Amino acid sequence: MFVSDQVIQEIASDMQPHFEFELHSQSSITEIASVAQDELANRGLPTRRSLAIVVAKVALMIFRGTVSQTKQALKGA
Repeated sequence: MFVSDQVIQEIASDMQPHFEFELHSQSSITEIASVAQDELANRGLPTRRSLAIVVAKVALMIFRGTVSQTKQALKGA
C-alpha cells in the first residue's frame, strides 16, 4: 500500500504531543519510529519499519522546527 506525502505529514504532525511527554529533540529515530508504527497501526496503515522511519524523521524535523521558531520568538521578545 502506498502512503502519500500528505498522509505522512499528517501523521508526523499528529505525533507532536509525544515530544512533550515521552520523546524529545534528542530521541533516536528508532524510539520515534516505534511511536510512528503505533500511529500507523491506529490508522490501519502498513507498519513497515521503513515507513515508520520516514514518518519519524518528518516528525523530528517538525519538532525541531517548532523549537527553533520558539527560540527565535524568545530572542525577539
